[in-house]
Amino acid sequence: MIGTLGKRSVILLVSVFLLAGCSDIKELQNANYATAIGVDFKDGKYESYIQMVNLDQVATTEGGSAGESQMLVSKAVANTFEEAFFEVYRTAQERIIWAHVTSIVLSDSALDQGFQHIFDALTRYYEFRLTPWVFGTSESIEEVLSQTGFFAKTSLDTVMHNPMRSYEQSSKVRPIKLQRLAREMFEPSQTTFIPSLSIDRTQWEKNGEDEPKLEINGAFFIQNDHFKGFFTTDQLEGLRWLIPDTQRASLVVPDEDNTEYVMVIKDPVPRTNPGIKEGKPSFDIVVSMRGYFTNRNENHHLVIPQIHKQSIKEVEDEILALYQLGIENNVDFLNLEHQFFRKHPKEWLTLKKDGQLFIDEDSLNEITIHLNIKHTGAILNKSLDMKNIK
Repeated sequence: MIGTLGKRSVILLVSVFLLAGCSDIKELQNANYATAIGVDFKDGKYESYIQMVNLDQVATTEGGSAGESQMLVSKAVANTFEEAFFEVYRTAQERIIWAHVTSIVLSDSALDQGFQHIFDALTRYYEFRLTPWVFGTSESIEEVLSQTGFFAKTSLDTVMHNPMRSYEQSSKVRPIKLQRLAREMFEPSQTTFIPSLSIDRTQWEKNGEDEPKLEINGAFFIQNDHFKGFFTTDQLEGLRWLIPDTQRASLVVPDEDNTEYVMVIKDPVPRTNPGIKEGKPSFDIVVSMRGYFTNRNENHHLVIPQIHKQSIKEVEDEILALYQLGIENNVDFLNLEHQFFRKHPKEWLTLKKDGQLFIDEDSLNEITIHLNIKHTGAILNKSLDMKNIK
C-alpha cells in the first residue's frame, strides 16, 4: 500500500514541476515578429523604422493561396538611435520578437553619421542575430520597407530579404550580411560596401498599371566606419571581376565591325600581389575566369581568338576604370591597401596617414586576365558562319 501511494506521490510531484516549467511559455500568436529594421537621420534626429509581416499569410502563400500582402511599418523619432528604437515599444500591442529580422536598411545620411554605434545598439540585445542582410538607400525608408514581391507575396520575397536568388543569375553588387560587414569594417584599411536599394517604378506593370519593385542600383562604400559615398552599378562594372562571390555575370564584347557578343562569365578567381617597387607600393592583379557565349546582336562570323582577345581587354578596361575612379574619389575599390597591410604591415604603418590613400595612379603595375572560353565542339581557331546554324 505504501509503495502504491509513494508511486502516486512521485507522479503527482513530477506533474506539478512540469506544469510550473511551462508557466512562462508565451503563445506564438500573442507576439509580433519584426522582419526588417530601417534607420534614417534627419534634422539632427534618428528615425527608426520597424517592418512587420503577417507570417500567417506567408504560410498561406506557400500553401497555394494568398490575399493582399499585409505589412506594417512603424516610425519613431528621437535624439539617438537607441531612444528611437525603444520608442517602438510605446505603441506595440504585443511582445515584439527580434529573432526573425532578416534585413537592415540604412539611409545615406545614417551611414554618413557612422554605423558602429548602430551596430553596437542592435547586437547588445540577446534576441538579435548577426545574420540579417544589410542595405543602404537614398529612397524613403518607409517606401522601401513597404514594397512587396510578385503575385501578392510579401516583402520577404524581395531582394531586400532574399537577395541571393537574383544574384545567382546576375552578379552585379554582392549582398552582405551583418556579421561579414562588421568583420570587414574592423580590418585595417579594408574597404567594404553595402548594396543600395532603390525603387524602380516603371519596368513592371500589373493589369496595365505601373508596379513598383525593388532593385539594387549601386553600393555605398565604407572604410573602417568612414563613409566613402555612393556609386552606381554602371560605375562599378569592374568590381564584379574582383569579388570571389561573383557567380554569374554578363559581358558585352564588341568586335572590330561593331558587332556585339554577349558572354557569360562564371566564378572569377581574383588574386592581388602587393610588392614594393622603387620604394613605393606596387600591385599586380591576376584574375582567372571561365565563360561561354550566349547571344550576339547581329548575324556575323564568330572568330573565337579575336573575341577571346577582345573579352580580356574589356575586363581589363573595366578594372582599370574602377581603379582610376577610386583614385579620383579617395576610395580603394580594389582593396589594395588592405592587401599591402597583410603582406607588408611595417611599411603599411609608415605610409598610412589621415585616412588618405597612399596609392596613386602609378601603384597598379599590371592586370592579367586568364579567360577560358567553353565551347560546344572543337571550334577554337575557327570561324562559324552563324547564318548556316539552324
